[in-house]
Amino acid sequence: MHRRTPRGGWLAPGPHYRQTGRVPDELLNPPSCPGCFVCGSDNPSGLGLHVYRDGTDAVAVFRPEERFQGYPDRLHGGIVGLLVDEMLVYAGAPHGVWGMTAKVRYWLRKPIPVDGGEITLRGRLIQQSVRGYRAVVSVHVGDDLVAEGEGMCVVRTTVRQTPDAPG
Repeated sequence: MHRRTPRGGWLAPGPHYRQTGRVPDELLNPPSCPGCFVCGSDNPSGLGLHVYRDGTDAVAVFRPEERFQGYPDRLHGGIVGLLVDEMLVYAGAPHGVWGMTAKVRYWLRKPIPVDGGEITLRGRLIQQSVRGYRAVVSVHVGDDLVAEGEGMCVVRTTVRQTPDAPG
């Protein structure tokens, strides 16, 4: 089902997700960022988000836990903001571009229950230049659009390959 973005574009679940109901197998998480709070594999306090390529989009599935609640039984809006921010960065990855968020805006459309199952996140690059890119993010629970966002990222020219390398 297609959904309208805040700036008038359209986001829909990608072809692989629509056909299978599962995220694709190509993991985009960089091994050089194991301590990232949102996607780091070695951060025990983090969210543990795994982001995958789905065509030219980045897609992830997040399962909220009670420890992420704000109001009773509701996912904290700040956690949604973190997820939107992360997906803006990952929107460039299927295009071979890694960025750092320079500007982010997001809208909470419906309350997100912490026990509501899976949240599907999709980041899509919509404009690119040498210095940066713009992207949009959609957040769904089932077929319901529960949040969306947009932002700009500056291109990161040096990506650290090992924890000891400068960058």
